[in-house]
Amino acid sequence: MIKIFFLLILANSLIFSSNIDKKIKQNKEILNSSSEKQESTNLKIKELADKIEAQNSNIMNLEKDIKQINDDIEQHQKLLEEQKNKLLELKSKSTELIKEKNSNEEEIVNTIIEEFSISMALKLASENSLQELIDSEIYTLLSEHSKEKVTKLNNNYDAVSSSTKVNQKEIEKISSYIEDRQKTKDKLTNLKQKHSSSLSSLESQHKSYQEELNKVVKQQESLKNLLAELNILKEEENKKAAAREEEKRRKLQELLAAKKNTPKEVVVEEPQEIQTADVRNQKFAKDLNLDVRKIGSSTDGVKIVSYKGAKTIAPLKSFKVVKNFGTYYDPVYKIKLFNESIVLKSNEPKSKVVSVLNGKVVYAKKNAGMLDNVVIIQHEGGLHTIYSHLDEISPTLVVGKWIKQGYVVGRVDNSLTFQVTKDSSHINPRELINL
Repeated sequence: MIKIFFLLILANSLIFSSNIDKKIKQNKEILNSSSEKQESTNLKIKELADKIEAQNSNIMNLEKDIKQINDDIEQHQKLLEEQKNKLLELKSKSTELIKEKNSNEEEIVNTIIEEFSISMALKLASENSLQELIDSEIYTLLSEHSKEKVTKLNNNYDAVSSSTKVNQKEIEKISSYIEDRQKTKDKLTNLKQKHSSSLSSLESQHKSYQEELNKVVKQQESLKNLLAELNILKEEENKKAAAREEEKRRKLQELLAAKKNTPKEVVVEEPQEIQTADVRNQKFAKDLNLDVRKIGSSTDGVKIVSYKGAKTIAPLKSFKVVKNFGTYYDPVYKIKLFNESIVLKSNEPKSKVVSVLNGKVVYAKKNAGMLDNVVIIQHEGGLHTIYSHLDEISPTLVVGKWIKQGYVVGRVDNSLTFQVTKDSSHINPRELINL
């Protein structure tokens, strides 16, 4: 009996120490996973930075083009003003020529009428007189001079009018060119605004990825702290275990000393009760073999098994599946990823999240880094269900509590990430729940 008791104490210590080592190993795996995600996020940020730099270069080129067009427009605007001034001068000159022409025409008409009247008078007085002949010759010369003058004025006027029309066409041509340039400038300005908006969007994405990286770093630090705490816990628990062993040895010595005067049943009953409690606790700790990985991870080393049991209820009452389990390609970076969960979008605000099976709460943590609020429940057959990105965790939920199917573990406003594992493998949640 004494040997059995010592063997139980030794087994108890070994199992407890093994459990602490297992937890440390699991958290180291999570830490390595976070490091991989940090490297992936760093790569994404570098790609975003390259895009921002390229966008900046593009905007600079656009600004050069806009300046060149502005200079060209300014140059042609000066030419246009010169042509407009020239046109005004030509119009003014044309107006003067028209006035002069009209005046000359009026003068010629008056002269012809006057001379014609004189000629007629002379003819009526004496057709053979010498003065009549002289006046007739003067009239002829005057008429020819007037006609020549009028013709000259008409030619000048036509030349000016022709020059004015040519100049007007040139001005219209230049005006049309400047209008086209202005449209081009407006187009480039719109492109510049569009690219500036695009740059702002890229910078916003860059900021988002930096925030994501910070979250990963904080999660990594949190995991490091957890590892440190677990190491401390291991030392403390080893001390406690040694103290318990010493206490048990002392009690055993007391039992041995009192053996002669104590019924056998009493000696057997006390250690048997302690043994039952330790075995139950250590069995639970041994089954706590959870691999809570990041939501998106590499496809390498992912183990998947099929669920053969009966289907059960879904964690949400009204929802739609917005992200499926399995391999997918990132639409932005074109990289192959593996999603170990499904994402359910709730159709109702503050929707209740329930346990899909009977089980025991083995993990419940608020603000658990990238997973936000997380609850993990252990079920029969090595199954574990993980409910992450909860907006609230039920205040009645505590680690170690046994809960039934349908028990409210928390609430979500938007979406729930639901994951199922069996031992060290993953199960497609669609195989477990009714959809």
